[in-house]
Amino acid sequence: MKRFFSLLLAVLLMVLSVSAALADRIPEVKGYRYIGAMKVVKCKEYVTLREQPYKTAAALTRVPLGAIVYNCKTIPQKKSFLYCEYEGQAGYILATYLEKAPEYEPPESSARTVLMTLEEVLGSEESTRILDWKDFNISVVAAHEYVTQNKKTFEVMRVGCFINSEPLWGHIETCEQFSQYDMLKVFIGGTADDPQVMIYDGGYGLTMLDLLSGREVWTLTTGNCNLGNAAAVAVGDNGNMYITGTDGPRPIAINQDGKVLWKSYFINADLYDPFDITLRTDAIDIKYRSGREDGYMLVSLDYTGDMIGLREINLN
Repeated sequence: MKRFFSLLLAVLLMVLSVSAALADRIPEVKGYRYIGAMKVVKCKEYVTLREQPYKTAAALTRVPLGAIVYNCKTIPQKKSFLYCEYEGQAGYILATYLEKAPEYEPPESSARTVLMTLEEVLGSEESTRILDWKDFNISVVAAHEYVTQNKKTFEVMRVGCFINSEPLWGHIETCEQFSQYDMLKVFIGGTADDPQVMIYDGGYGLTMLDLLSGREVWTLTTGNCNLGNAAAVAVGDNGNMYITGTDGPRPIAINQDGKVLWKSYFINADLYDPFDITLRTDAIDIKYRSGREDGYMLVSLDYTGDMIGLREINLN
């Protein structure tokens, strides 16, 4: 029954989409209360992110000394507290423990929405199809390519959602290339009963798009959670996402509401460039390229992020 209503809604949305062009994403109006990124200072170990701007309000999480919180704003009813966002949670922190950190302000997104045919999504011969997902009469297709303009190289990712091959919504993400690894990825998140489209931009963050409308459900900015480029991803049956990327970020678990569940803290300087994550019943296996010519390293974590195994493997 749920799927029937979902498909019915998809038909209605298709009619609306065809009759009206989709607008570019409108940046959030920051307003005069907006402060931006801030750093935790002047505490011994951590400060508390609370549900309400009161010292007696329920605690959401501990934010350690030196951590960066984002989208900070003043609040009129309680000047001693600031609204903050940290690792997918929003709440309030005492202002005396925060100082401005504009160098950590996340970049503006370059995403926009535009209806595209399948041919337009796939683009030129230089494009690579990176997603081809289908469930009954709804499908999601994505392609990736590099484009050079004015001596600069950009990554472009086009994502299209279709119902019976007719465009339902489209999404174009663009970022300037600054490493040898891809910065843009797309994958299907959510659960089997409620699939969602996940867009990852290594310079901006991880965004969940509603499957039927293409609208943003939430965004976890790279400031809140640096997942790295060339990210490897696996999604569990419950919708939890397990992600790790190149250039330093350790494995991280994020639920389908955009909340960071845990970050793994194992350290090994010989591990770099993760390229595959496999979810087993009792372990999370991550394959890394190593410094050896034909060697790869397999790291096994438990479902709290603790390392339970490390060994060399050969994939030849």
